[in-house]
Amino acid sequence: MLLAVTAGISVANLYLAQPMIGLIGPSVGLHPGAYGLVVTLTQLGYALGLLLLVPLGDFVENRRLMVTTLCLSAVALLFTAAAHAPSAFLIACLVIGITSVTTQMVVPMAAHLADPAKRGRQVGTVVSGLLTGILLGRPVASLIASVAGWRAVFLVATVTILGMAAVLWRQLPDRRPHTRKHYGAVIGSLWPLLRHTRLLQRRMAYHMGLFFAFSVFWTTIPLELTRHFGLRQDGIAIFSLVGAAGALSAPIAGRLADRGLVRIGTIGCMAMVAAGLALSWPAGLARGWTGLGLFVIATILLDAGVQAHLAFAQKVLFDLAPENRSRINAIFIAGAFLAASVGSALAPLVYAFAGWPLVALLGTLPPLLALLFFLLEWRRAVPVPQA
Repeated sequence: MLLAVTAGISVANLYLAQPMIGLIGPSVGLHPGAYGLVVTLTQLGYALGLLLLVPLGDFVENRRLMVTTLCLSAVALLFTAAAHAPSAFLIACLVIGITSVTTQMVVPMAAHLADPAKRGRQVGTVVSGLLTGILLGRPVASLIASVAGWRAVFLVATVTILGMAAVLWRQLPDRRPHTRKHYGAVIGSLWPLLRHTRLLQRRMAYHMGLFFAFSVFWTTIPLELTRHFGLRQDGIAIFSLVGAAGALSAPIAGRLADRGLVRIGTIGCMAMVAAGLALSWPAGLARGWTGLGLFVIATILLDAGVQAHLAFAQKVLFDLAPENRSRINAIFIAGAFLAASVGSALAPLVYAFAGWPLVALLGTLPPLLALLFFLLEWRRAVPVPQA
């Protein structure tokens, strides 16, 4: 549970600025056309941090690595709170992304500490905390900003992260990997690991499709709710809280994975994500409570499917090679966030050009393609366990 809370608090930092950009932009002099850079730079920074910092978990004592990264994240958050120029704020967004990767150090740590028979359940619990942080980061930031201003959000996050670092330092056991390599060898090992691990390639590609859809939806839904449903910041915050119900799917997925139901569970996850985005199409055409209700159902399907797939995929990948878990996880999540950064960059442009129907189509196609390729792979019976 401690690791789940850590994962949630760390990853929430990626999403604090998104719902407040209407307040932040004028305050720091950011041009409205550059608002999308806040999301894109943060996600690109996260992908960069995944590739440069998370692999160290296979070679460096894990507790010290996680606490150090949390402290660096606190410095970045404090710098963000003090930013008064657009360039300083955008640089701070990039650094927040780079230093928020503690959450992906936590997941392999949970896999190492877990009983092998319960690894799926334990990883699912941590993933649930991680994705709850993703979903709650926006509404919590909105609520704090409505009371104390946007700078207070980053100050509160700074104090929270430092408190979390202190608790981890006291409570986590040491974990010293047996392998010792220099930093260049660590980074150099990533590409061969990806190239020679077919299961990692496939699972990463599938999750890239699902996380692309997730990012497309959540980047544009605040615009749609404001423009066509008249929701204010507090209403958007409440809507975002609904999506947090999907976090319950990750522990369930972990239990199913422990029972050997990874394949059928994966199919269900992909179908849920595609169905959620497809359902958002008529939701965008409707108005009033009907449209809002359809969006709520779409949100639950989307979030539950993405979260459950993450739990299934990480359970399978962590069973491959314990000594490579941090690097496998870094590659896997980096791919997902690279896809998300593309989705967050494209979605506002598509929305401005053609409105919500084209956004829904853009988000629906990748999970449908992932489902199609997975079914074809299953039919061919590729001889890889738990593929």
